Amino acid sequence: MKILFYSLLLSMFLMTVNCFAQAGADINLKRSIALIDSAFQKEDIEGFNKIVPLKGMQEFYAYAVNKKLKKASGASKIIRLDKDSAWVFLSGMAFYGNSGDETSLADYYTGIYKFQRTGLLWEVKDRLNIDRLNQIKKHKLGLDVLPGKEIKVKDTLSIDVNDFFGFALKLNHKAKLEKLLLNNAKTDFTFGGGLLWVNTRLKKKQQLIIHYTIEVESDEKDKNSAYFSQAYGHMRNQYFWHPFFSFSSANDRADFNLYCTIPKSCHLATSLPQRESLIGDVRIIEAKSEHPTFGLSVYYDRDWEVSTFKKDQIDFVLYATKDFLPEKKALYAEFSKNYDTLEKHFGKPLGSYFGIVQDRSNGDGWKNRSNSVVVAGEKGSSLIRDKPTPRATFGHEIAHGWTSPVGPATNFLMEGWATYAESLLLSSVYGDSIVHTFFQSQKQNYLNGKFNGNKSLWEDYSNSGVSYSKGSWVFYMLEHQLGKKNMSALMANFIRSGDQSVQSFIRQSSRVSGKNMEPFLFSWLKSKEIPVLAIQQSAKQLKISQQNDIFVFPLEFKLKLKDGAYLNKVVNINSKEQLLNITEGEIESYSVDPENKVLFTLK
Repeated sequence: MKILFYSLLLSMFLMTVNCFAQAGADINLKRSIALIDSAFQKEDIEGFNKIVPLKGMQEFYAYAVNKKLKKASGASKIIRLDKDSAWVFLSGMAFYGNSGDETSLADYYTGIYKFQRTGLLWEVKDRLNIDRLNQIKKHKLGLDVLPGKEIKVKDTLSIDVNDFFGFALKLNHKAKLEKLLLNNAKTDFTFGGGLLWVNTRLKKKQQLIIHYTIEVESDEKDKNSAYFSQAYGHMRNQYFWHPFFSFSSANDRADFNLYCTIPKSCHLATSLPQRESLIGDVRIIEAKSEHPTFGLSVYYDRDWEVSTFKKDQIDFVLYATKDFLPEKKALYAEFSKNYDTLEKHFGKPLGSYFGIVQDRSNGDGWKNRSNSVVVAGEKGSSLIRDKPTPRATFGHEIAHGWTSPVGPATNFLMEGWATYAESLLLSSVYGDSIVHTFFQSQKQNYLNGKFNGNKSLWEDYSNSGVSYSKGSWVFYMLEHQLGKKNMSALMANFIRSGDQSVQSFIRQSSRVSGKNMEPFLFSWLKSKEIPVLAIQQSAKQLKISQQNDIFVFPLEFKLKLKDGAYLNKVVNINSKEQLLNITEGEIESYSVDPENKVLFTLK
């Protein structure tokens, strides 16, 4: 009996000690979080970096301090606490204008972080990707638009929860949450810094209901992400007016059903195929995605006229005022011509709807592509031109209808692809000779834009601009390696594959070429540079050196020998230094890449 008694006593003692230890760990962790929040409020970059070692958080903080932006630490929560590790929701904001842009910027700081304990100290060590295992499968969205004022949203999401920390989504930080239910029951949640965390158990096919309102800005000086007036307004996807993970996640591509209401006096266009009806003084718009997508945009205008045309299986719909230019018949004719050219090369696009939406809030031109629509300014701009620099800007937006990529290199497969497609559209109008001029202008765009050394195509999640110029060049170089016919086959296979990831693109490239294209593509996609070459000539040899990162590509030389003969040679560049040995005679002179097939600079 004594042994049993002492065993129970020891067990109770150890449990008490453990409880005190856990409580102590909890207190110390809260102190560490408070220390980070306190440092965030100050203007001391060096002091903040001593406390927070993660580069992304440091860069956000330094940016806010250097730009003299008002900052505020936000909600925090200990999601999980183990003996020597913890997972914590941290948030912080920098305020400078439109709440959508602020939410996007805050993403560099707000997140779920892993903390590690050393003795009594807790230090932030890593950040979790909120979409690494979780999925959004469906959105059933109810949207009431009050022009010049606000939106009211009721979103019913079908979600799969596969990650231990629960479920997290990005949402405009100004959203006022009115209701949140998980499987029709209340649950714990935290919202701050544009991130919503919900306490969920591991389970597929769960239902998350979120009701909220957002007062939409009417700032005449900042109309990019969102702007509401009585006459017209919009919310782009980057306003985060409805929840999703990110602009490149494969796990928030969802099926959308959208039911919108707006006063009868206004027309409304979503970025999805839609139909409308009138009930009394209310206009009702019902929209549905044709394939899984994300990040919807919404536009409205009281002076629009809606015009519809049919091109094969495509509904071509124009939402614009009657004085919009180019006029609707010219737009439809150009759309038909571009559609025919792209279909000839790559097959049919992914959807059966193409909308053009006029946004009168911010200048002229072709602004952007959002899901199934192209957004124009108060007026459009040139449809296609050969001077001063060749562009097919309208066709660029049309070409987006053939890809819907996810994951790393998303903008390479979206903007790089669409810019490359411009070369085909230009060639169909002005002839093949214009293609060289077009890509030389894209090279200048890359160099003048100072992209070199700053951002790789692989990690261009924010669409910095590098994917247009360098990205299109990668497609162009691939076309030279494969040939035009095989390039068309590659893209047609990729588009039809149902898997529009960069890994799928590499597999399709390798299949069409008959060799492993990963070394070529990885070298160009993952480097932040373009090749810098140094070439040394001797009597019977050229020495080719790559000065910085190592790229893989074929490089052509045209050599003139001292006896007057000419030779064409190809060197498969794949290392720091390579030699081109000549046995046919002595070299008098040479020309490197005589047909301008490769993007590089010479030292």
